[in-house]
Amino acid sequence: MSSALLLRDCPPLAGDRTEYSWKMAAAVVRAAVLRAVAFAGLRGAQVRRASGVSDESEVAKAQKAAPGGAAPTIFSRILDRSLPADILFEDQQCLVFSDVAPQAPVHFLVIPKKPIPRISQAEEEDQQLLGHLLLVAKKIAKAKGLGDGYRLVINDGKMGAQSVYHLHIHVLGGRQLQWPPG
Repeated sequence: MSSALLLRDCPPLAGDRTEYSWKMAAAVVRAAVLRAVAFAGLRGAQVRRASGVSDESEVAKAQKAAPGGAAPTIFSRILDRSLPADILFEDQQCLVFSDVAPQAPVHFLVIPKKPIPRISQAEEEDQQLLGHLLLVAKKIAKAKGLGDGYRLVINDGKMGAQSVYHLHIHVLGGRQLQWPPG
């Protein structure tokens, strides 16, 4: 089945029906392609090239990222549903969704609904929320069949290669991970 057929058959959405439904359908198709390519065994730059995602390194993206800017982040747009995502779990405190360019057979992100730009900017009052994020990561990892192990990653700031300034935990698994990671 061609992607053009999928795009044409997508129902219109509320608001600017034509433009938004095409964008939504294109994002859904791209996410499906990424998952299929990742499942086929390609990793990293190969997945990004195959999906049309920029091959720019995470370090280069982090160097360009604007910490604490007034503009909404990609994650705030996923939270307000103005950007589609493959949502795996949601509760009052967090949202979990599949990574659009997976670096492992299973790769998802856990983000707080409260906007915390960096882990280094978390406050004492965030202690319960931070623990909750880790427990949710564990719960979803188990549901995804990662009983043999997985990796949790939090990038912090430019030198930590953080490219989106909204705290997020990467959960990666489904294959033997290597050390050191970076």
